[in-house]
Amino acid sequence: MGQYQNKYLQALRVSTGYAALAIATLSVPSFAQADSIDQLRLQIQEMQRQIERLEAQQVQAQQQETEAREALAANVVTGGDTPGSFKVPGSDTSIQIGGYVKLDAIYDLDQDLGDSLFVEGIDTSDGSSNASFRAHARQSRLFVKTSTPTAFGPATTHLEGDFFGGGGNEVFSNSRGFRLRHAYGEWNGLLAGQTWSNFMQFAAYPSTVDFDGPVGVSFIRQAQLRYTLPLGASALSFSAENPEATGFSGSRDTAPDLTARYRWGGGNATIETAAVVRRLKVDEGANNDSATGYGLLLAGNLGVGPNTTLMAGAIYGDGIGRYLYTASGSSDGDEGIGAAFVNADGNLETIEAYGFNVAVAQQWSDKFSSSLSYGQARGDRPGDLFPESTRKLESIHFSHFYRVTDPVTLGFEVSHGRKELQSRESGNNTRLQVSAQYSF
Repeated sequence: MGQYQNKYLQALRVSTGYAALAIATLSVPSFAQADSIDQLRLQIQEMQRQIERLEAQQVQAQQQETEAREALAANVVTGGDTPGSFKVPGSDTSIQIGGYVKLDAIYDLDQDLGDSLFVEGIDTSDGSSNASFRAHARQSRLFVKTSTPTAFGPATTHLEGDFFGGGGNEVFSNSRGFRLRHAYGEWNGLLAGQTWSNFMQFAAYPSTVDFDGPVGVSFIRQAQLRYTLPLGASALSFSAENPEATGFSGSRDTAPDLTARYRWGGGNATIETAAVVRRLKVDEGANNDSATGYGLLLAGNLGVGPNTTLMAGAIYGDGIGRYLYTASGSSDGDEGIGAAFVNADGNLETIEAYGFNVAVAQQWSDKFSSSLSYGQARGDRPGDLFPESTRKLESIHFSHFYRVTDPVTLGFEVSHGRKELQSRESGNNTRLQVSAQYSF
């Protein structure tokens, strides 16, 4: 439309020019000629008015076209500021969507432990070997991350879940409940929401095909308010986190758990240390007492050559409870390790516990890697009072991963778990597991 209008305007301008030239070159007019000249002038004026109207219409059309292009551009999805993200139309927020789909096929040689090697769940009263097979896709995961620029740095969020929630069964459709893993926002070092505890060891946490991983490590996600102070290659963080006492009935949470963590990374080594302090309280019938629990953590890894990584971590605590995996214990105090117990006088006594793990990871090639890890957790709950409570947990994982292509990874693992009670009664299980993971 614009092209035809431009051509018409050019034609009008040329015609107007010729008409003006004709008037200018006429000789002294007669009366008849004067009438013709007046008529020609009127025609020229009309043509000039048409040109002005068309030019105004052309300017208006160009403005409308520009506005339409700008409106269209505001509704077009564009690349975001973070890798793999896109921007929400009409905003500066970058969004990244990802996760993976994973199939796990499991063969337990001794007893069925379910969808993960939960060592605390080993039955010590059954010494016979009862092999079982199961397959599931519950570890499949979905996350959404956002990043929005502000005058003082980006504000980010992370929302993530998997299908290890409750509900569902294997009889009808194998449905499983979607559960919350992470839900937090972070800005200028201030984090609020649910994510990994600040009392965590990332430097010495090996990759395993099994969902749970080794015992004797810190493994917990919960709601918290955290502040992280970057210190070059290091970071110092403090948090107030959701409290939850375990190991005794009648517990009442009255104050958040407080943590501090320092991480140093440089070259081919990383070191982490952390501490947690918690208030434990019993309020049930005549039992009304409180105690202070604490925990300490030290972990690190070291790269030995270009393809080998050594990892080690240790945790000790008195009343540490659920911060040591899997030392949480049941609420009635008859099982597990727990954080504390109520003695015969109705007083709350904390339980000492410690754990450690060691691992080596080997990258054989760009596509193939392996890891070997051992973990142990122990507690000193009085055996004469709680003979059926857990004394020691052990786990071994020999894991292998083969990356077929960027989004597809196959896994194979041999793992073994052992549980020993305060009465020295014990049980164990060996597991074979294969997996196929498709990331997106």
